[in-house]
Amino acid sequence: MDFDPIFAELVRVSGDNPDILARPDDYAVPFLPVAEKLVHSAADAEKVEDKSKARDLYLRAAAVYRIARFPINRSPVSQKAWERGKATYLKGGQYLSPPNVSITIPFTHAQRAAGDDPGPIQAYLRTPTTQRPQNGWPVLLFICGLDAYRTDHTPRTQAHVDHGFATLSVEIPGTGDCPAAPNDPTSPDRLMSSILDWIAVAAKEYRFDLSKVVARGISTGGYYAMRIAHSHADRLFAAVAQGGGCHHMFDAEWIHAQNQMEYPFALAEALAYKFGYRDDNSVRTYAADATKFSLLTSGLLDKPSCKLLVIDGMEDSIFPIEDNYIAAATGKNKDLLARANRPHMGNPGAEEILYAWIDNAMAGKP
Repeated sequence: MDFDPIFAELVRVSGDNPDILARPDDYAVPFLPVAEKLVHSAADAEKVEDKSKARDLYLRAAAVYRIARFPINRSPVSQKAWERGKATYLKGGQYLSPPNVSITIPFTHAQRAAGDDPGPIQAYLRTPTTQRPQNGWPVLLFICGLDAYRTDHTPRTQAHVDHGFATLSVEIPGTGDCPAAPNDPTSPDRLMSSILDWIAVAAKEYRFDLSKVVARGISTGGYYAMRIAHSHADRLFAAVAQGGGCHHMFDAEWIHAQNQMEYPFALAEALAYKFGYRDDNSVRTYAADATKFSLLTSGLLDKPSCKLLVIDGMEDSIFPIEDNYIAAATGKNKDLLARANRPHMGNPGAEEILYAWIDNAMAGKP
């Protein structure tokens, strides 16, 4: 319903030409009036203390802002949509149960010389409202993807808090507000060290159980989940990489073919931008240089890992399913779930499987 007038306007201003998808500002403009109208309606609902209506309207507006800056905030108007989307989501998020809280984490391991912005790291935290376990809340570190940022995972964070986790959501290098250098393969290690340090320091205030920290990465975030499972194995209880990649996703042949597969936008350009390649020949430069990000070539997969689940659909055309095989077959303590007749991320059905896997891991079950 919210998107019908937006799509009609996109068709009108573009002449029904899909080339508008490659012009982020032109594409984003029709979304903004609809989002703003929803925000005004939400504010009216707040005035009469209809919090549930206000929540739903704010979250609908945030969803519109999300698609306005999709797939990545890389232009003035898409950045405007991202900023407004965050503000709107926070207004709606305060009425969630449990509420969504904005957290600022010091980027203590930042290296300016390597391209990091010294920070801070912006995150969202949701803590269960049920009775706290004796040892404190287990923590689910939710690692976002290429196009879905910390404002975009309410059903998933809700599922995790319903399963008893304090859930901390963060973005990956080159996306959202992440301050880690997008073009440095080691920057995520500094990012995750800083986040895990904060969790340790905040454990007393928020009553976290530091022996039960689980990382979950989705889509491109799955790459970072595979990485943190090895780079910070001693600080994690378990990790889940859903729809991620680790090696062949960086093959030049794969990169040059991505725009002809299931993703609705120019995926190669979006990933090139995300990884810090932002010149006129971004895809070509990215494809020629991307192997430096391979977890296999770098030797990271040879290191010990925490307990790790890699899960994806066998028909994934975003990242090659073979990468899941590589990650699962290298080293020990890993489970692979390759779902037949399923596309990227392995859905429908993968969410329920991974929640059960995490529950079983927490309970010490095989």
